[in-house]
Amino acid sequence: MDTKKIGKFISDARKKKKFTQAELGEYLNVTDKAVSKWECGKCLPDSSLFEEISKVLEVSMIELLKGEYIEQENAEVESNKTINSLLNEIKKLKRNESLVGALCAILISFVTAIYSVIWEPGEKAYQQFFSGFIEAISGSCLIIGIILIFYTWVKYSEKNSK
Repeated sequence: MDTKKIGKFISDARKKKKFTQAELGEYLNVTDKAVSKWECGKCLPDSSLFEEISKVLEVSMIELLKGEYIEQENAEVESNKTINSLLNEIKKLKRNESLVGALCAILISFVTAIYSVIWEPGEKAYQQFFSGFIEAISGSCLIIGIILIFYTWVKYSEKNSK
């Protein structure tokens, strides 16, 4: 989604309705500064506000998400394109989330492995237990990380090949 394009669209629609930024903000329970940030393209409104913005400005959700007015004949085609685009963005975010989890598990594995090499187990039972526990955590995190990477690779390569 193009924040600048959506911001300009919100600005144009607001001006057509003859609202000030403060008035629009009052309808939406946000500040005029928030509306200004949207219109400048610095950020997008919170997703929970999109429906209310479309009602107040009397534009469709698809028009708001695309940042342009859509003729009635093209509305269904544009709706499908926008929905597919949003679904693709969600898939990318889920894939990235899985990869970040896997990398964190592998990082924890390496940190605990280094610590277990440095740690001298000692002769007391609790010291030996702690040393073994750290090694178990290290091995477990490494296995979890590898499984997560493999799972993400298999899951998203199957969907991309279809």
